[in-house]
Amino acid sequence: MKVKLTLNINERIIKKAKQVSARKKVSLSAVVEEYLAYFSGESVPQKSVPKKNSITQRIRKLTRPVAVSDSELKEMRAKHLQSKYGKE
Repeated sequence: MKVKLTLNINERIIKKAKQVSARKKVSLSAVVEEYLAYFSGESVPQKSVPKKNSITQRIRKLTRPVAVSDSELKEMRAKHLQSKYGKE
């Protein structure tokens, strides 16, 4: 059962904590709950924290081949040869 809790915390700390929690896409309540569970010796399932894509998945997304037509390839090759040798 969830219960409301009122805390008095420095405004600067709250502002920074909100920015960090927004960047990590986790609610500030979840962060406080997990900390209090850790502090009190309980374990809380980390269902509130979304799983991040692994670095491998991110790299795969960035390195997928780009579809280029034959005519575009020929044009790119011609431009490269022109710049490299000054010929066509």
